[in-house]
Amino acid sequence: MSENKPLGRKKSLLLLLAVAGGVGLLAVVILLRVMSVQEIVALLRNGIDRVKDWSKTVGPLPFFGAMALLPAAGFPISVFSLSAGVFMGPQIGLGWTVAGALLSLGINMALTYWLARYALRPLLEGVIRKLGYALPQVAQENYLGLTVFLRVTPGPPFFVQNYLLGLAEVPFWTYLWVSWLIQGSFAVAMVVFGEALMQGSGKVVFIAVSVLIAISVAIKLVRRRYSQKKKVETA
Repeated sequence: MSENKPLGRKKSLLLLLAVAGGVGLLAVVILLRVMSVQEIVALLRNGIDRVKDWSKTVGPLPFFGAMALLPAAGFPISVFSLSAGVFMGPQIGLGWTVAGALLSLGINMALTYWLARYALRPLLEGVIRKLGYALPQVAQENYLGLTVFLRVTPGPPFFVQNYLLGLAEVPFWTYLWVSWLIQGSFAVAMVVFGEALMQGSGKVVFIAVSVLIAISVAIKLVRRRYSQKKKVETA
């Protein structure tokens, strides 16, 4: 009976996610029936204009402060990376925007690591066990490989990756430099892309997209290499 409880919790979680996805899809369908595509686009543009006006009044410090803190609670880091170029680039310039994004990214990774390894560890351990999973047990020689593999594997959100690596007790500096290198590359490309969109520079947009594609291909190759290495080790 006890073995069936974790399975039942997993099924309940999947059912909850399915219901949430169905509700979201239903909301989109209803919205499309009530409003035309042109009206929805106009509404989105109006929302973007309002956010742009708000960003000018808030300024870079609150923006990058939110970028450093909110992803620890699950807010997508990619939204901040893209909007930094859109909203902060015209205010403080591309160079300072990139620096602010990288600094915020580093602070967030340090914060989530500390929460996972120390402050929230008992709570997170309890949640993981209730879901029927075991805490990751990693040998010292596998710390670097785990960090790289988790960062290049699609699926787990950014904040989940941070918490998993903290729970696995990966050494902080190994965790930080690998994570910063991989995630920071994406962040810089996203910032440049967003700023180029605002400036209407097609050439810079093309370069930013090319860099994003190059990073994605490189990550795919690294992921394939680590997958093959893991198969060899387990064979």
